[in-house]
Amino acid sequence: MEWKMHYDENDQIIYTKTSGVLEIKSAEIMRHEGIALAKKHNCHRGLLDHSEIMGDELTTMDIYNLPKKYNELGVPRTFRLALVVPKRFMENLKFYETVCHNNGYSMSVFFDRETALAWLNNVNNR
Repeated sequence: MEWKMHYDENDQIIYTKTSGVLEIKSAEIMRHEGIALAKKHNCHRGLLDHSEIMGDELTTMDIYNLPKKYNELGVPRTFRLALVVPKRFMENLKFYETVCHNNGYSMSVFFDRETALAWLNNVNNR
């Protein structure tokens, strides 16, 4: 998987755009990069755009263990992440959303960027 990531100072959001096949090794490297960027800018919101991924190689256990990895890396429970995904990957990524919510993380899955940004910008969701 490949990605481009940047912090938008005006929006105070970390934007990440991915392509290729979503798999755990690349996702781990991307996660470390994102956490470092969030800490550098004291940022608590991210938009992860997976709308162009071609495949998904995540296992159920990979997904189940993600909140544990977030906790180990010191991701604050105040960090909110909106994921934009193709509908064909909804099942795995909705499971991800549920696992995160069950562990106190605010991660939500959307099918379009506009809805994801509206959720991130909603003061009631902060």
